[in-house]
Amino acid sequence: MPRISLYLIILFAFIHTAYASEQLLIEAIEVHSENEQVDENIALYLKKYQSKVFSHRQKKAMKADVRLALQALGYYEFSTEVEFSSLSQQLSVQVALAPPFRWHSVDVRLFGAADTDPVIQTFLKTLPIKVGDEVRHDLYGAAKNQIESILLERGYFDFTWQESRLEINQALKQGAAKLYLESGPRYMFGELKLSGQSKATRFITELATFDQNTEYDAKKLSDYSIALNETPYFASVTVYPLLKERHKGKVPIRVDVTDRPANSFEVGGGYSTDLDAKFRFKWKRPWVNQFGHSFETDLNLSERKQDITSAYTIPVGDPNDDLWRVLGGYQLQDDLTEGVKLTTWNVQLQRQWVFDSGWVRTAFLKREHERSEQTGLLLDTEMLLPGVSYARKRSKGGMTPFWGSEQLFTIEVAHKSVVSSTSLTKVRWKQAWLRSYKDRHLILLRAELGALIAKEFDETPLNMRFFAGGDQSIRGFAFQSISPKGPQGELLGAKYLVTASSEYNYQFLPNWRAAIFVDAGTATNDFEERWSVGAGFGFRYITPFGPVRVDHAWGLSKPSKSTRLSIVIGPEI
Repeated sequence: MPRISLYLIILFAFIHTAYASEQLLIEAIEVHSENEQVDENIALYLKKYQSKVFSHRQKKAMKADVRLALQALGYYEFSTEVEFSSLSQQLSVQVALAPPFRWHSVDVRLFGAADTDPVIQTFLKTLPIKVGDEVRHDLYGAAKNQIESILLERGYFDFTWQESRLEINQALKQGAAKLYLESGPRYMFGELKLSGQSKATRFITELATFDQNTEYDAKKLSDYSIALNETPYFASVTVYPLLKERHKGKVPIRVDVTDRPANSFEVGGGYSTDLDAKFRFKWKRPWVNQFGHSFETDLNLSERKQDITSAYTIPVGDPNDDLWRVLGGYQLQDDLTEGVKLTTWNVQLQRQWVFDSGWVRTAFLKREHERSEQTGLLLDTEMLLPGVSYARKRSKGGMTPFWGSEQLFTIEVAHKSVVSSTSLTKVRWKQAWLRSYKDRHLILLRAELGALIAKEFDETPLNMRFFAGGDQSIRGFAFQSISPKGPQGELLGAKYLVTASSEYNYQFLPNWRAAIFVDAGTATNDFEERWSVGAGFGFRYITPFGPVRVDHAWGLSKPSKSTRLSIVIGPEI
């Protein structure tokens, strides 16, 4: 008996396999109507049948799905044909459409406190369903969701729908929407509840963008969360209302934070043709004492340039936009500018303000000592430089920006009578502009202007003078190789600087862009020299760390027309 059962099981499996092999799968679905949006929506509804075995018994269900897809777009009168080809294993849907139904009435009413809320009343005028428009089920649903969302954003947590209905009149070929809602009261901000212990509790409370007993607004919560995240103190921040604990018209706010480690370290590297291979080490101590002071040190090493900078930051009020900073640094350049060995140290006191417009104003007082050696000539200078800078950077796209702009204006002065080797005034302006078009096209424009007014130019530190040329200036020329020259060909630096650059990128693969560019400018004392012009082409490979930019540039204004390869890692803005 067991042997007979085994034979029956094997026979059944064989018959089932043979039967299944004769079944045909739906390999493709084609929809044909006179409306591309209709085709896409029907295909979306029928997608669940793809790669399934076709059965004539499924036609009724398929036609029902086609009907739902059409009605969702306002088409209630139509004819359909569903056919399956066993040769191509393709499901074909033919649709003949009558004109879509349109909204005859859209009745939206809010009762309760929201009825007098000007923000909500203005918002209701922007709902995606309007009299005369085509009936769209998805837009009707979106309108409901948008009403619910803005009520929650404005603190109407007890709202209830009294009526929400979409009615279709087949005889008149019209639709009517009724959305009646009771908003209930608008809640106030309640107690601020902190989870766990944090060294920065003071700033958690001081940075709150709202006061207790004021009307709830989700945007204020968002601004508060952003402000906390921008401080140097927290590794993570979550801010949210405790809706289950709302009581007597108030909703408490929960703040969950995780402090940054007491010490953090970053190690990295990179490459550019100006500096060759480079190494970077950064140490951050975000919390030095109970007042929120922070400290960081940045070390950069390459064959031709080594520098270390330390900064101690003291918040005055808001640690994001009002602070004092003390900096100290040391830098050594060995033949970075041709034939020049340069040693610089400086200490600097800064006061920084960040404005709502995004502009950062920095007032500073800098004490600087420089020692330079060039063709056997030594220059030892001391400078005390008060100054101010205004900077703003905006971008979209993270490490691979597709839109952005950057501005920097700096003015600094010195007087020989106040611990300085010479009297001078230096002004510098930089501008970058990045835009994209239809995803694949990107344009980058850059410009830089500078002027140095000095009574004794020969006593001016080399790092205060202007040079041009290099990866970030005029490609096709060596780093800082453009400037007036001395009798032995030494680079002296200039009083004035003008550079401009135009670059076009085309994205031909998901992670690849091709580029062409033209750079031009000069570093001069009298504008009598010919401008230096470089042009070329390059490629951009997109990585999580920003584009890797490889450029091949010709120095068109050089007699030799020689070329240079330029490699830079990082975003354009």
